[in-house]
Amino acid sequence: GVLSAFLLPIIGAIVDYTPHRRMVGVFSALFITVVQGVQIWLTDATWFPMAILQAINGFMYMVQVLAVYAYLPDIGRHVGPTKMTWYSAVFTMCQFSSQATYLIINIGFQFGFKLKDVAAAQVSQGFCVAWLFLTFVPGWNKMPSVPALHPRPSGKSLARIGFGQNWKTVVGIHRHYKSGLRWFFLCVVFAEAGANAFTVVAVTFMVEVLEMTGTQVGIVFLVTLISTIPGSKLGQLIAQKTNPITSWKINLIVFSAVTVAGSFILTGPERQTICYVFGVSWGVLLGWFYPLENVIFTMSVPRGQEAELSGFYTYCRSILTWLPPLVFTVMNESGLHMKWGMLSLVIFLVIGLVLLQLMAPWEDVLEAAKVNRLKEVVFTKPKPSPNSASNDLQQGV
Repeated sequence: GVLSAFLLPIIGAIVDYTPHRRMVGVFSALFITVVQGVQIWLTDATWFPMAILQAINGFMYMVQVLAVYAYLPDIGRHVGPTKMTWYSAVFTMCQFSSQATYLIINIGFQFGFKLKDVAAAQVSQGFCVAWLFLTFVPGWNKMPSVPALHPRPSGKSLARIGFGQNWKTVVGIHRHYKSGLRWFFLCVVFAEAGANAFTVVAVTFMVEVLEMTGTQVGIVFLVTLISTIPGSKLGQLIAQKTNPITSWKINLIVFSAVTVAGSFILTGPERQTICYVFGVSWGVLLGWFYPLENVIFTMSVPRGQEAELSGFYTYCRSILTWLPPLVFTVMNESGLHMKWGMLSLVIFLVIGLVLLQLMAPWEDVLEAAKVNRLKEVVFTKPKPSPNSASNDLQQGV
């Protein structure tokens, strides 16, 4: 999370000010695949350097997300909010279905060949590399190249451009979209921190409090992943009956309530069976959570600011992800029961809910997105040059 906070603005500048958006996606995909392949040689003696590589891979995953999300607003404008809600649900169902299939294969091999933990991890990494090839190669082969959205100001480094762009974006949103995008991005900072930390905290909680084995934890996550599929559909249906903002509010309320209940009910090894039930609930809620967040972002971005705000969106999603695990760890090391650490996640979800409650009605958000008021704030007009006409043509295209 900290690495992403410092470096993602620079990656965002590469996406916006160079014609290398697709190359950023291809490079991050290749980097992730190579590191996952190296981790096949994970052993007791190599775990520390592998952990460092995995931390770097976490950042490269955010780079991958940034590159992919830069394409979403254009898709949303072509298909409209109703169809984009359906697409977003389908994207999430495909994502979690893929993860569930991958997990089933790994659990099957672990049971079938009675693999120990290290051997199971090595086999899992081998499957992971194959899985990445099967998805990254055709996926990025289909994604189009995109020209530079804006000419690069002369005399400025990409780092200066990136951080400057983020600051100007903050000012522009606060000035012109204070009832919509401002509250949405603030909500994303806290809600994403709570939701993303759930998987990290849940593993420790299940192992330490419920005394579950690695295989049992894997089965719980399998149940959770499978449950995200109906969860995505449920979120879509509620969004169609109401609107995406209302549906996301309901999700955050229920997510918080289920997490509170799980913290007080899952108190020891004798409650292991009940954990599978909560796995279903958390899976439905996670499958409901992510498509709505993406739909609201996609449809609330002003026309012409797609790539810029996609980078800012990714930045908001990652900037605070380090805090909930840190709070959980500090509380645990202080001698408090882990249920209080689990409850700390609810604080971030509730803050996100409060901020989302301040957001303007959905119809007003859609209306505001039709007019681009950020352009004069976010970008400084470059000095005229002999090829400025061609630059204008490129931007028009």
